[in-house]
This record gives sequence, structure tokens and C-alpha cells, in this order.
Amino acid sequence: MDPLSMLAMAGTVVKGIEGLVARGAEIEKVAVKLGQWYTLASDIAQAEEEAENPPLFKQLFGGESVEQEALNATIARQKLKEHEASIRSMICMVYGTEVYREMMAMRREIKERRERTLYKQRKRRQLLLDCIAVFLGICVSGFVIYSVYSLITSV
Repeated sequence: MDPLSMLAMAGTVVKGIEGLVARGAEIEKVAVKLGQWYTLASDIAQAEEEAENPPLFKQLFGGESVEQEALNATIARQKLKEHEASIRSMICMVYGTEVYREMMAMRREIKERRERTLYKQRKRRQLLLDCIAVFLGICVSGFVIYSVYSLITSV
């Protein structure tokens, strides 16, 4: 999914968080929405990283221009900063700064755990697909060279 689509979903989640905080909801209910927002923020950051180092097929057949990808990444990064500032101020005003600090510490732990598992699996899968593509390309090239050689020697 592209970063701008994920950003739109993140904006919807922020509005949900604002609604919950305005109604005085318990921190547990707000935490569920915060989890959704941080998951989307992490996915957006990962999409930006993948855009900087695209897989082989995307490099060859990528649909977006470099300028478009850069613009989308900049917009997403700035909007996420706005969302995070809004979330921070809401949490600090309603639940206190200690809750926010604790939440940030847990966020770092979860992020590290997630990066070790999910994103490494994606990278491994993409590397495997790239290796298969290169292998198939070599096989096709070898077949073409062999065919041409056979035609030349049979004449």
C-alpha cells in the first residue's frame, strides 16, 4: 500500500483518538487506537525505506517518478509529525506526561521487536524473489545463447 493511503487511514485513527479523549474515555480504549496509529506510522516509515532501496523489479518497472515518490514521502513524514504532536499534547493534558513517557518506552520496545521479525521477513522474501528472477534471467539468456550457437554450428 502506498504511503499516502496509509496516511489517510492514520488521519482517520487520529480523529478517533481525539473523539475518545474528548469524551473522557479510559486510557485502555485510547491505547487501542494509538496502537493502530503507531502501526500505520511504522508501516509508512517502512514504505519510505523501501522506496529508498527498492527491490529489483520496482527499480526496473517502477510506476512512479522519483520526484513523485520524494513528494509523497515528504508529505507523509510532515503529516505524521503533526499527528504525533497532536497525540502527545492530548495524552499529556488528559492522562499526564508520565503515561506518555511510559507509552513511548513501550513503543520503542515493540518497534524493535517488530523490526526484527516482520520487516526482516519481508526483506528475506524480496531477496528470494530477486534471486529467482536473476536465476531465470540467466537460464533464459543461456538458452538463447545455446540456441544461437546451435544454429550457427549446424549451418
